Amino acid sequence: MTQNTLRTHIQTTLTALEALLEQLSGNEIPLDASAPKNIADRSPTEALQNDLKERFVLYAADQGAVVALDPDWVPLFSEAMFGEEMAPDADGALDLMQEISSQGFGTVQSTLAEEGLTLPEVQFDTAAPGQAPPSPDEAAWLVPFTAQRGGGELDGLVLLPDGAEASSDASTTTESAPQEAAAGADQSSGASQPAGGGVPSSSADESDGVEVSPAAFSELGDEEISGDGDSGTFKLLADVDLEVRVELGRRELPLADVLKLTTGSVVELEKMVGEPLSVYANGRLIAEGEAVVIDEQFGVRITNLASDGHREKAFF
Repeated sequence: MTQNTLRTHIQTTLTALEALLEQLSGNEIPLDASAPKNIADRSPTEALQNDLKERFVLYAADQGAVVALDPDWVPLFSEAMFGEEMAPDADGALDLMQEISSQGFGTVQSTLAEEGLTLPEVQFDTAAPGQAPPSPDEAAWLVPFTAQRGGGELDGLVLLPDGAEASSDASTTTESAPQEAAAGADQSSGASQPAGGGVPSSSADESDGVEVSPAAFSELGDEEISGDGDSGTFKLLADVDLEVRVELGRRELPLADVLKLTTGSVVELEKMVGEPLSVYANGRLIAEGEAVVIDEQFGVRITNLASDGHREKAFF
């Protein structure tokens, strides 16, 4: 892949990610990338390894792609997703970065597909600052980038393998193969028609005079969000029903012991007497409480709330 080709794909990617960040946060966050540097013939430097250790690293081990982000990206993403800033070392920061990597890659994948570049399906893993990042041995290109936010600057870098252009060529070949096969089939069908007196096949008759043209779709226009414009919150989801479950306790039993259960059997739970009950919404822990009785019905009194980030993640 040439530097100019990669630069073109990077600019397309930045435009798509800017649109995604604006959609999430409601604010323009300009992105800018430096010229790609070819590092295919260089061994990873100690400085690059140390730089990765100081950042959140999103990596697809089987593809050799790495995205390293400064920890200050966490407050930006959390404010966009949850409406409030989260500290880089807070619980849930890794989950947040994992979610952002999935949304970001999906946006980039669909955008580049329109440009004729097919990216493979990948699953990104995440490493927090201080953890051992993946080795960048397979990286061929280094692309530093920055984002402008509130008068400040956030930085990051991308390490890419040298294989995207082949995917683009393969995509073109794959798309043209059915057309070539169809053309060959038409020629074969024409050659097999009888010279005279024979009855031509119905498919040949139906194909005569049929015009084939690409499907055309009108432009959708600029995206508009109705309401008060506060797209960075969950107000639109306020009326969505969630399943709330209260857990008294758990216990794992071998299948043989489960088959021995009869009427009157007692299953001992791992939770001690007096410990709070766990309250889940959509399968995520949101609070702890104690059992109460209200008009002959069981209830739970909330005694401790989980962090706002954990509770808002129940929407996902």
